[in-house]
Amino acid sequence: MKSIEQLVFSLLQTQECVIIPSFGGFIVKTKSARIDFEKGIAIPPCKDLSFNVKLKDHDGQLINSCSLENKLSYADSEALIQKHVSEWNENISHGNRLHLENIGYFWKSEEGNIQFEQDRSFNFLLSSYGLASVEFIPASIAETEKEATIIPVRVRKKQLLKYAAAAAIVLPIAFYSYWIPAKTPALESGMISYHDFNPLVEFNQGSYHYAPISLKKLDLPKVDVSKTETVVQNIPNEEPSTSNYHDLSSGPVISPQSMHLVAGCFANINNATRLVSKMKTLGFDAQLLQTGGLYKVSLASGFTAESLTAIQQKAKEASIDCWILKP
Repeated sequence: MKSIEQLVFSLLQTQECVIIPSFGGFIVKTKSARIDFEKGIAIPPCKDLSFNVKLKDHDGQLINSCSLENKLSYADSEALIQKHVSEWNENISHGNRLHLENIGYFWKSEEGNIQFEQDRSFNFLLSSYGLASVEFIPASIAETEKEATIIPVRVRKKQLLKYAAAAAIVLPIAFYSYWIPAKTPALESGMISYHDFNPLVEFNQGSYHYAPISLKKLDLPKVDVSKTETVVQNIPNEEPSTSNYHDLSSGPVISPQSMHLVAGCFANINNATRLVSKMKTLGFDAQLLQTGGLYKVSLASGFTAESLTAIQQKAKEASIDCWILKP
């Protein structure tokens, strides 16, 4: 069974005037599409409802519709409508707000007059079915926000290729700007090798210790200068020490007695030991030696320059600058 609200709603879509007995009448007026520039709304064609409480003498239209839809007699339909209207009037008289679904709201003003406000959630004009209000930015607001308007930019394929090429250059530079100082000993040793650019190579930090030594005192023969003849005693011949490089595991720092292929020279022994560690990770048999108050890092030693050629070529391939220190 259809309610009285639903019957009134159906009639408002096709009729220009619908009267509810003992309650009032609705007058339907068609409005064309309009634009509200102040609110920024474009409104499609619609039907506006106005309510007149004085239109209480019914024309039988609502009763006939109720009788047909609900299959009731004319008298029963009239009684049903009267029952609903009595409930509506009582609700409004108590100061409550009455809502007829999809139609509107009714309430009593301070002066005691019945007020009506249309429910704009539904458009009674069937020809405008599916059309909704369109919001836009009002001219007054658009002028103030003109500077902040965002204009979409089309990015062409050529521009995308340029951006991709730039990223391919910038990203590796940014990565190695972090990787080399943080993960390799390049800054400490002052040298950069191609191994530093391989993130998969592990750099093992060497550990060293130094032990002071005391050299054996050389006993020289005593000479009696009071005698006219010089007394010469035989001094035992001792082979010169061939320990001319530093054994990092236990031995001291000794001045070189043969040729050395030097990769670095430092006043600070800590910097020298760091370079020794780096050279060992690159596969060189690096040693630490001291001459002239400076610590030098030797990659190899020999008695001739030709014996150092192979190691010198290996250092060149690793982008390591070397020079030969002669005794």
